[in-house]
Amino acid sequence: MRVRAVVGDDLPWIQELLTNSWGAVHVITGGNGRDADRLPGLVACDNAGTRVGLLTFEIAATGLEIVTIDAVRPHRGIGTALIEAARAVATDAGCTRLWLITTNDNLDALRFYQRRGLRVRAVHPGAVQRARLRKPQIAETGEFGIALHDELELELPLLGADAHIRPGGLSDVKPVLALLDGATRWLVGLGRTGQWGTEPHSTNPRRLTAMMRWVPQGHLHVAEIGGAVVGALVVGEAPEHIPVVYEPELYVNLLVTDRARQGRGLGSMLLDHARVLAVRRGIGLLRVDCYAGDDRALVDWYRRQGFTPTETFTVRLPTGTDWPGQVLEQRL
Repeated sequence: MRVRAVVGDDLPWIQELLTNSWGAVHVITGGNGRDADRLPGLVACDNAGTRVGLLTFEIAATGLEIVTIDAVRPHRGIGTALIEAARAVATDAGCTRLWLITTNDNLDALRFYQRRGLRVRAVHPGAVQRARLRKPQIAETGEFGIALHDELELELPLLGADAHIRPGGLSDVKPVLALLDGATRWLVGLGRTGQWGTEPHSTNPRRLTAMMRWVPQGHLHVAEIGGAVVGALVVGEAPEHIPVVYEPELYVNLLVTDRARQGRGLGSMLLDHARVLAVRRGIGLLRVDCYAGDDRALVDWYRRQGFTPTETFTVRLPTGTDWPGQVLEQRL
């Protein structure tokens, strides 16, 4: 699957899709009426080049607003690919957030958006009722027999908007190990030595061997800001000690960010990149594991990123202690 910008030849297809999905090309959200077929847009195409999804948007001082989003084929990763492409457009435009409006009945969409990191920012009671005065064809009853009254505004802060992600190379091994060392020092400072111990990763032969193996396989991806490596993602196959799944999957083997840039959304940005990699490969399952000890804070963080805990496991460390782990998954 690939996502591209709308071109002139797309217009008849766009108008037909919008009319079928929205009742007309004119849509009203947030009190604003717009002809969505005249807005900038992104089209998702399958490997045969067939159009399978559309996202229209508008960029303003408030950020990039997703005005409409439609997937012709559900549960194929089309929506995920479109949102990630819109995020890239927003980042390139210097936007600080991506946002959209949906209706109170759209429970499936609310689940979908929140699993991809968007959060409810505001509720606008009676907004749909007011829009209906301008567009009478808006239905009285929506999904699941729920009366259509209100709008919900969801947003994704683009705190890592000044960062970009690229494939990692051998020259990135040293800075990535430095990130791991910094994360370990941060954990030790919090008294959380169970996750990664107290010793630096840069002097651990096993960690160095793994890094040198991941690079030529194309598994390492790094986030950069101003030429400095500020985050790293490794994706590939699940380790041997992880319970097997009998379907194609992409596994997150490593995720680390610069602790000095905490709160800038770099971890979420790297996970979004993993989702896009999976979708591009036609994979519908993304899995990861993390430390499950102490107060399970890391498990909770992945849950907030849209992952669901599945199996637990333990690994016997060279020290003789057991390391508790939690596997999590996300359907794309």
